[in-house]
Amino acid sequence: MANSVAILSQFFYPETAAVAQLLTELAVDLSQNGIDTVAYTAQPSYHRRSRLPRKQVYRSVKIYRLFSTQFSKDRLSGRLLNGLTFSTAVLARLLFSRRRQALLVTTNPPFLLWVAWLVWLLRRREYILLVHDIYPDVAIRLGYMGDRDLIARVWRWFNRKAYGRASAIIVLGEQMRRVIERSAAQLPPVHVIHSWADGSHVRPLPKRLNPFVKRHALEGKLVVLYSGNLGQAHELETLVEAAERLKGLHELVILFIGEGAKKAKLMAMVEERQLSNVLFLPPVPYEELSYSLTAGDIGVVTLEGGVEGLCEPSKLYGYLAAGLAILALVGEKSEVAEIVERHQCGYRLDQGDVDGVVEILRYLATHRGELEKMKRSARECLEHFYDRRLAVEKYLDIIRNL
Repeated sequence: MANSVAILSQFFYPETAAVAQLLTELAVDLSQNGIDTVAYTAQPSYHRRSRLPRKQVYRSVKIYRLFSTQFSKDRLSGRLLNGLTFSTAVLARLLFSRRRQALLVTTNPPFLLWVAWLVWLLRRREYILLVHDIYPDVAIRLGYMGDRDLIARVWRWFNRKAYGRASAIIVLGEQMRRVIERSAAQLPPVHVIHSWADGSHVRPLPKRLNPFVKRHALEGKLVVLYSGNLGQAHELETLVEAAERLKGLHELVILFIGEGAKKAKLMAMVEERQLSNVLFLPPVPYEELSYSLTAGDIGVVTLEGGVEGLCEPSKLYGYLAAGLAILALVGEKSEVAEIVERHQCGYRLDQGDVDGVVEILRYLATHRGELEKMKRSARECLEHFYDRRLAVEKYLDIIRNL
């Protein structure tokens, strides 16, 4: 039985990225449940800040910040170099470490899978893989490389080796499990543990009591919220095009909170169309999520076509915790679509369906009773299926059974 674990992730406390917040919550809960927990991570990169101490303790979790380059994450070359240098630093640290605790290895960056396999070969360290994104498949679907390119074939060979030597694999949804199970002949147990939200930290809040709403003049508005990474894997242009068609719906505001590679493009689209009903705000710290998320009425979840089953947007669960109706611009067979349909907490549309978005937003603006019903269903869905405490129990079972 494992009583200690080291989490490997480029992103961790105090980053604002969703994966950092989720892993930090997990680490704290593991520690509070008797698992000696450390985290190997990099210096924060999601927004400019002074360098943090190389060693830190946060709520009994020991954090070690290793070297990595800190190029702009909005450029592919920068993300690759940052990920490669961090992975190399992790490999060096683990090879020369005397500690023998099990490893919980994320795909942030995806090269950490290979690090885990090499450490197993050389030091026989047990590891669990936590797969947030399946590469190189995501890169292939987004057009960065071809399916038969040499780099893709070598990448998949390394993945098969890493998958096969893991003690367990954790994925974020049933579709991801099917993709992983098709990728290799010999695999350890593959567990589905969805991402989550902390329902005690984020809970529905009347807008009249919300300081975030007052600060940004959102009183009396129907707020369509996208909160998270404005990255290449997210189909966001549809929202801007819908906003242009909805100029006459004066109570409507489309609110983007976050940074990412698509932000400049989206802002240019808004400026070109001279839209006053679209607002951009920077990421908010974890402590303010309970206010920023509850400023919305409708939470938008998007994925570019073709990447369903290869990554799962964690922002869905924050919206559920805040009690927002969901507008999902995803494929009909995606995990998000299944959740929204099963729990009757919103609508699903194909990516690029501007007409559908316009129709739904006009309808909800005039049928507030239907909107409130969906918002209640969203919160109930979180409480019964996707709350933080439920996910942590599953992680504890896997770690304790190593």
